[in-house]
Amino acid sequence: MDNNNNQSQLLKSPPTRTRSGSYNHKHLDNYNPLPQNAPGASAAVGHTVENSIPLSIFPIALDKMCICICGLPGRGKTHISRRLARYLSFFHAIPVEVFTVAEYRLKLCGVISDAEWFDATNIEANELRSQCNKLAVEDMIEFLNKNENGVAILDSTNATHERRKFVLQMMHSTRAKVLFIEVNNENERYLSQHYEDVSISSPDYQNVSNKGDAEVDFRKRIEKYKLIYEPIDDDSHSTTKYSAIETKWSYFKCNHSLKHFVLHNVSGYMQLKIVHFIINLRTTTHSFYLSRHGQSEYNAVGRIGGDSGLSEYGVSYAQKLAEFVNTHITKDKNGNEVPARLWTSTMRRTKETAQFIKQNTIYLKDEEEPQIQYEWIQMRPRAWHHLDELFAGQFDGMTYEEIEEEYPEEFARRNIDKLAYRYPRGESYLDVIARLEPIIIEMERHREPVLIIGHQGILRIIYAFYMGLSRGDAPYVSIPLNCVIELIPTFKCQEKRYHLFTPPKPLPKDGQDEPGNKYATLEDVQSH
Repeated sequence: MDNNNNQSQLLKSPPTRTRSGSYNHKHLDNYNPLPQNAPGASAAVGHTVENSIPLSIFPIALDKMCICICGLPGRGKTHISRRLARYLSFFHAIPVEVFTVAEYRLKLCGVISDAEWFDATNIEANELRSQCNKLAVEDMIEFLNKNENGVAILDSTNATHERRKFVLQMMHSTRAKVLFIEVNNENERYLSQHYEDVSISSPDYQNVSNKGDAEVDFRKRIEKYKLIYEPIDDDSHSTTKYSAIETKWSYFKCNHSLKHFVLHNVSGYMQLKIVHFIINLRTTTHSFYLSRHGQSEYNAVGRIGGDSGLSEYGVSYAQKLAEFVNTHITKDKNGNEVPARLWTSTMRRTKETAQFIKQNTIYLKDEEEPQIQYEWIQMRPRAWHHLDELFAGQFDGMTYEEIEEEYPEEFARRNIDKLAYRYPRGESYLDVIARLEPIIIEMERHREPVLIIGHQGILRIIYAFYMGLSRGDAPYVSIPLNCVIELIPTFKCQEKRYHLFTPPKPLPKDGQDEPGNKYATLEDVQSH
């Protein structure tokens, strides 16, 4: 009875102030003896900063999921598997692993450069392929069982109903939801290019000196698969009972070449996020160009944030950038005009950096009906709030030296965990990751090269996503001024850097050389 009265008294006791006017923190702690954990606390394990709980970056539900990729060889299954895994891991903090059956085959059987090995009548090879598939599925089960939540992606042809049924049955023990994704592509230009790439890069053909022979063999391999391939939930199966069974499954059929997508029995937040990402995913390669704004007036004096215009050096870089756009982005290697896009933030320094870029009109032919032409305005600027710089809140407009002197505790917290540290009344890198997700979807959706004139913190995240870096590494990526970074997403994202302008005297330091920056390059000049 006494204990209950004491607890009741604690809950009713108001905080008191000291003579200086501040709260008595010891009493304040007693005033809330049963505090609520901040949303997302479990997802912030490893972060030590008091105000760092990522409110919008943790999984909505602790679900387990198996994504079973299906389709003929050469249709882009591995590309989709890897890009999807990257997206889920980086933006949704979900444990993800891709299990590519071809890699299991290479380990078990070595390289196979003879299409006859993939013939359905080759009993011995069939057994080996089934064994490889089983090993991959067993590893998927182990992965799902050791994680509280996660997504396992099976990257394989999964060509027959029986093979897909096997995967479904094996996943029952993990209580994972199973989503089948069938990938198809009928664009002959895409397929021809992909077959050529496979003949050059596939381990199966590394010892084949004539790459033309390698491509011929790969085409024969595909024909072998076509003889046995059974599309998901298709009435043309030899027995219609398959269709009746697969109708009960969750599946997504995508054909980017025809812009045709079929969604069946799919619901839930994460499943629909996956579908949305794949629908917008590019199957062809083009470049993204990342550029910080030119040096701003605040950069020149070492102030963070703000909405200042460009300095004299910043204007000089803007002129050089316009020249680069005209020679590298809006023209192909033959000097012909190609459509391209220009994005900026809503802040003055990025808009002013774009001021010299030309917006001329060109005429494009429709791919399917060449007699039809439509207008395209080159590099028409589009300003996104999503691309605005990380907001420093209470510290906006201050220098790092002023922050360290006036708020040493906050300065130390930022150094402890730069990814999760949230400026007082401002943002953290985790917050910015959450607001950049729609930008990544838009980048994937468009088919033209895109130049993004942005800010250091924003471009660090975009760069880290495409280059396969962790979120923890993102705050330390080197994005110097006066430089354009070209990213070409393929199986492994390629990168080129173009240094466009050298100021007559060194610029003030901006933290690029701070401890932990593992991604500065020798070509990166000191900048702010």
